[in-house]
Amino acid sequence: MYASAYQMLGGRKSEMATVEKSIALIRNGLPVSALEKGTQLLGVTKTEYARLIGVNLRSLQRKQQASGHLSPAASEHALMLAEMVRLADEYFSHREATLRWLNQPVVALGNLSPLSVCDTYTGIHLVTEEINKLKYGLTA
Repeated sequence: MYASAYQMLGGRKSEMATVEKSIALIRNGLPVSALEKGTQLLGVTKTEYARLIGVNLRSLQRKQQASGHLSPAASEHALMLAEMVRLADEYFSHREATLRWLNQPVVALGNLSPLSVCDTYTGIHLVTEEINKLKYGLTA
């Protein structure tokens, strides 16, 4: 389900080749090194990325020094964000266009930028729906 997203965060697709492997990886937590890739994917600071995945930056920094792992919830959130970016990249064809769209107000999101609502699973779901509407020509 998230094999391509995991690869975007620095992992190997084969580590998520089955449902069992995917669930185990999320339960054990992504390596904190995925944080750097996540910030690059979204073009945000570590502070902003930490806010998006629901973790304290200082905690992340401590885990990074200890070669630790993200919590299962933060790991899943990071994977969902990466998958959303993958879908947007597929539609927009260029990361720059994806990042521009993620940071500009969208009427269907109450004139909020897509990235501003991605600190919740519901927000990521709504943004993914908007990308799919664009992709399949379902815009008003």
